Amino acid sequence: MARDTQGTQGTQSQASNIWTQVESQPMEKIVWGRLYGKNIKIKSLDLNNDEFTAGRGEANDLILTLNDLPEKILTRISKVHFIIKRANCELTNPVYIQDLSRNGTFVNNEKIGTNRMRILKNDDVISLSHPTYKAFVFKDLSPNESIGLPEEINKTYYVNRKLGSGAYGLVRLVYDTRTCQQFAMKIVKKNMLSGARPSTNFSDPDRVLNEAKIMKNLSHPCVVRMHDIVDKPDSVYMVLEFMRGGDLLNRIISNKLLSEDTSKLYFYQMCHAVKYLHDRGITHRDLKPDNVLLETNDEETLLKVSDFGLKGLGYANALWHSSFYVAPEVLITGGRDTHGQRAKKVDIWHAMGVVLFTCLSGTLPFSDEYGTPAAQQIKKGRFAYGHPSWKGVSQRAKLLINQMLIVDPERRPSIDDVLQSSWLRDAPMLQKAKRLMKLDGMEIEEENFLEPPTKRSRR
Repeated sequence: MARDTQGTQGTQSQASNIWTQVESQPMEKIVWGRLYGKNIKIKSLDLNNDEFTAGRGEANDLILTLNDLPEKILTRISKVHFIIKRANCELTNPVYIQDLSRNGTFVNNEKIGTNRMRILKNDDVISLSHPTYKAFVFKDLSPNESIGLPEEINKTYYVNRKLGSGAYGLVRLVYDTRTCQQFAMKIVKKNMLSGARPSTNFSDPDRVLNEAKIMKNLSHPCVVRMHDIVDKPDSVYMVLEFMRGGDLLNRIISNKLLSEDTSKLYFYQMCHAVKYLHDRGITHRDLKPDNVLLETNDEETLLKVSDFGLKGLGYANALWHSSFYVAPEVLITGGRDTHGQRAKKVDIWHAMGVVLFTCLSGTLPFSDEYGTPAAQQIKKGRFAYGHPSWKGVSQRAKLLINQMLIVDPERRPSIDDVLQSSWLRDAPMLQKAKRLMKLDGMEIEEENFLEPPTKRSRR
């Protein structure tokens, strides 16, 4: 018995020693890039640290000497001439080159600029002190995400990971190679659009391109800005602002629902976005939580609406079908009589009524799971505040929802009416919105708010 115990202890001790030895051995570093010498006496260098420095100083990873460069070039090399870095050595992160020199570091004959950075891409040529002195060729060992994309895109942007996908294309994170600014690039396949139902806003590729061009001319703090458009025979490439906070749908799902104060702050910003569009004769027609994007992950954050007539291309796959948001007049007429002022009333149902209901309760006002088909519920305007979450919601919020979800579009409020709602008469919220939207001159209305009726309809 004693010998067995001793043997076991000995085995455990031996295993422990072996594990300690394994742990003490350095892990093999991932080579994420490589520099090949061009007009420099270096064959190749593996890049496997977060940062790689080159210059005349002895602390650099590559110390440049007369063995590497002619004297007339070496005298123009700084102590630290440039740094190449890739965060955490992860292949999914972009590669940056930073110019720390007095006389310049050049990429593909373009000067970076002292203390400035740019994205370094596969096969880029790095020149030292003068654009004609081509010293290195950079090889990126990460998967090439830009295969098959137009030259205009590859020349200007570094194409990174997929952000989301939809029925008509996908969304990728891209970086402007010169400014390092992040964008979201939507790739809309024209052949998929051509197969859409003729009654939809997005079945005509030319119409989609026209709407994209309209978006490029929009400028409002609560409307996603279009940065660039590239039109090709098979696809339209739209480069948009990148919103780090994701979409409103995922925010609601991750929190189960939003507080009334947060819902009000988001709703007010949505109102200003819709008003801006309506004042310019533009209707969205497909505003739902996954088409509303948030700037940061903070609870108090700027909100922007996106996807004008480009249904199905939110950052994340839609978890709730658009038919749950559709206005009754669209169902009744098939969308044939929803133009002009009537189209604006569609946005009030979609963007204002259903979205606010969803924010406050984490549920939908209309669903096939409620006993009858959602289309029948929508046509009759039948919904209820039956979920326990409604117990803590104010009557003024419910009143506003009742007004926005009126079946008759003629009786539905305009966006100006909604902005005058008594529920939005909230000075602290208005000040937060003003700060987030950066509208120092924004007038905050204090009069003529809609007041609740003496009798409220029961739901």
